[in-house]
Amino acid sequence: MKNKFNFIIGIVASLLVSAIIIYSIENNHSFAQIFLGFISFIFPIIFITSFKSKVSIFLLSTIIIMVAYVIYKLNFLDFIIGVGLAIISGGAISFYRVSRAKVFKK
Repeated sequence: MKNKFNFIIGIVASLLVSAIIIYSIENNHSFAQIFLGFISFIFPIIFITSFKSKVSIFLLSTIIIMVAYVIYKLNFLDFIIGVGLAIISGGAISFYRVSRAKVFKK
């Protein structure tokens, strides 16, 4: 049952990412801004569960809030599409990451 659920979540995530990319292409959004938004937020979202201290979460939250303010003030609104892509794909990677396996010895 769990395997079917993972399969469905993977399909839904890929459909969302594809739909967002197609929407961006059809409406002539800036690929550079989308790419920058994706690259700048993919790694913090993937490793969000690794943060154990309050200081690191505080710094990450502060940086995200300040970046959001600068994006809004400079009208880099296509950047938000990249952040959305990072949330969808990074969240899926973080949730379904590969677990460590024991190495086989001969």
